[in-house]
Amino acid sequence: MMNKPFQLLLSLYLFSSSTLANEEFSSKFTSFINEHNLPGAVVLIKKGDETLHYRAYGKVNVEQNRPMQHDSIFRIYSMSKPITAVALLQLVEQGKVSLNDDIRKYLPNFEPFTFEGEQQIVTVHQLLAHTAGFGYGGGFKSWVSIRYLLANPLSRSNTLADLVDDLSGIDLRFQPGNQFRYSIASDIQGAIIESVANMPLDHYLKTHIFMPLNMKDTGFYVPKNKQSRLVDMYEYDISKFEQAYQYGHGDIDLSEAGDDSEYLERPVLMSGGGGLVSTASDYSNFLAMLQQKGKFNGHRVLSQQLVETMLSSKTTGLDTHFLPKVYQDAGFGYGLGIKEKPGKAQGKGSFFWAGKGGTLFWADPVNDLQVVVMMQIENGWIALEKWLKPEVYKIIEAHK
Repeated sequence: MMNKPFQLLLSLYLFSSSTLANEEFSSKFTSFINEHNLPGAVVLIKKGDETLHYRAYGKVNVEQNRPMQHDSIFRIYSMSKPITAVALLQLVEQGKVSLNDDIRKYLPNFEPFTFEGEQQIVTVHQLLAHTAGFGYGGGFKSWVSIRYLLANPLSRSNTLADLVDDLSGIDLRFQPGNQFRYSIASDIQGAIIESVANMPLDHYLKTHIFMPLNMKDTGFYVPKNKQSRLVDMYEYDISKFEQAYQYGHGDIDLSEAGDDSEYLERPVLMSGGGGLVSTASDYSNFLAMLQQKGKFNGHRVLSQQLVETMLSSKTTGLDTHFLPKVYQDAGFGYGLGIKEKPGKAQGKGSFFWAGKGGTLFWADPVNDLQVVVMMQIENGWIALEKWLKPEVYKIIEAHK
């Protein structure tokens, strides 16, 4: 048994090591922002129930002297997907939706799905795992891409019913279940939620996700009394994907001011795939619920079984498209990425994702770690995460 003086010295040593690691991280992050002339960010790091680091860095606008705040509001884009997946899984838990059902059971306006002239069934499971065969943006590489371009299902003036109508009749990109392709599937999930719950998606999420998780600043738009907190949006102007791994290959240009944003008004399209705004602390609450197997502050949001299902890879052995370029040894669960093998620091079973606007998160069950970083640079999250990960795990090592 340790004597009390030794225990005190050990506690002081651990405290000072953790404090020094935090301050070193702060200094490095500030230098990282200044070196590349980046807008500011909010960084939130937790180990278990303990908050190790929660700071706002830099400025909302690189040309103006307005500091970033802890409660700044960000466009989280694809970090909306895990939230929508949880909402749909709640309906599965209630027995109102089955993972094995054809999605046309819930969205009968869809024409029968086809691939290479043959009819296909798309299940709710495949929709959640993005193995259903849908595409995303349009282009000119194939007739299916042209159809997406012409249909423009993600028009902000569309309802979710309009989105289904626009997609109806477009061929699938592959036979369902055979590949992973990041897609419009999460927006279709939103349409199922509206249909089954018989309420608008924003009302459902507020009632069943945001209020129970105390996500008071999360929604599809920023109300008037909070609009001063929406940050400015930048874009990292690069010509090749490979250039995204580190800053310095292109200019960072202002693309949308917070006080002149489309997110200041309630949209017609409630995009479950990319339409939400949020804060670091709000999203931390959502991750805490997943880390606690569906519970938050004693309230159960989703069953442990379905959380575990959500956080297990559904793409092992499949062609996973762009995932290996960005995330090594990663698969995809329901609405987020899953680490299938341990990395240098990140543990097996870690779950993660990012938004194209520069926000990112990961949760590592091996290290009981949660990280949320909110920055607003389109195409900028890849370089940010590459720099960030080793620095975060230095804090964790110092805290042990």
